[in-house]
Amino acid sequence: MLRRLLILIAVAVAVLSGVSAPTPAYAAVATEAVFNDPVNDRTAIQNRIVQLIEGADAGSTIRMSMFYATDATIPNALITARNNGRNVQIVFDKKMAGTPILAALTAALGTDTTAGSWVLACPSGRGCIGDRALYGSVSLNHNKFFLFSRTGGTDDVVVQSSANLHTGRDGLGGWNAALVLAGNAGIHDAYAAYFTDLKNQGVNNNYYDARPPVTSGAAKVHFYPRQESTSSPTDPAEDTMTTVLDNVQCTGNSTVGTVDGTHRTIVRVAMGIFSRTHLAQKLLALDRAGCYVEVAVNHNKDSSAEVSSMNELVKTTGVYNGINVRYFCTADPVWVHSKYLLVEGKYYGGPDRKIVWTGSHNWSWNSLRQADEALLQLEDGTIFDRFRSNYYALRVAGGIRAAGNGTPASC
Repeated sequence: MLRRLLILIAVAVAVLSGVSAPTPAYAAVATEAVFNDPVNDRTAIQNRIVQLIEGADAGSTIRMSMFYATDATIPNALITARNNGRNVQIVFDKKMAGTPILAALTAALGTDTTAGSWVLACPSGRGCIGDRALYGSVSLNHNKFFLFSRTGGTDDVVVQSSANLHTGRDGLGGWNAALVLAGNAGIHDAYAAYFTDLKNQGVNNNYYDARPPVTSGAAKVHFYPRQESTSSPTDPAEDTMTTVLDNVQCTGNSTVGTVDGTHRTIVRVAMGIFSRTHLAQKLLALDRAGCYVEVAVNHNKDSSAEVSSMNELVKTTGVYNGINVRYFCTADPVWVHSKYLLVEGKYYGGPDRKIVWTGSHNWSWNSLRQADEALLQLEDGTIFDRFRSNYYALRVAGGIRAAGNGTPASC
């Protein structure tokens, strides 16, 4: 107690005297997965991010790119970090224009992007990089990531989340996932370069090719928007997830996969918006080829593209009994807002692999062709097992519905 009191006194004196407050003793940061359970642990992701902000080393830089915020918990923690001598830089979508939270951040951080701390919102009617209008929607900055140059004494920490800073179903009130990647300079620096491009607001609707995916160690990061190569934005070509699913093989494993002795590859998808129908068709084809496939999604009966995708997912198949589909309806009080793919098995010719893809990227056309998005890929057995456990919890969550193998979805 005495030691804690002395630390608090030292912090108070430092703040009053204008000196940067010392960093409290926080544990070193390790790569981990964090999940919101909207009933039992709504604030898990938020709490971890606040810990990382509070643990940021003196003089370090914290960057956040976020779609929007209505909950002030993390913004207030960022303001405190700035007041305590950390550099804080924030890019929001245009959705934040005119909001009290943006006003508070502007007063605390300023808007001079040449300074150590600042905040900005993307221009009206577009994202910070994408500026296409397609099918009744405009481009936006849909990102949800945090970068720490150093926190808890650990360099190069990335937090890739699916959660907005909101109390509703797309934030605290929904199923969300976050991946904390620690000590990977290559991935951190790739995100930082992307963040700089978001700040500079140069239009590039084929950003995916301009800043190609970066691999560093067991991780790989993809940045969007990605433009089609034909006259149709809905052409399945130039789709990262098409390439991923094309390289999943259903047999050839010896230690992972199904537990029936065949070790068939397992593919699991948790997705807030699933409207790229060709990806549903690919999942159905994988089921028919012998993979075990299960999907947890939100279902919008008023979206023709989402209905088309769902109709593919629930089709009857052969001996493998179709895709195991779980879904929430748009009117439900809880949603799945995570955006992840898990492949447990043979991928790109390599058997017994465990790979996670997660980020802000929905399986929607907006996420692929229009929006500023990031998708983080990691091959790590421990992290994979955490995501798999989260999927197990999600598929039996209160209020979730079942469909598949000829049983349609109904909302």
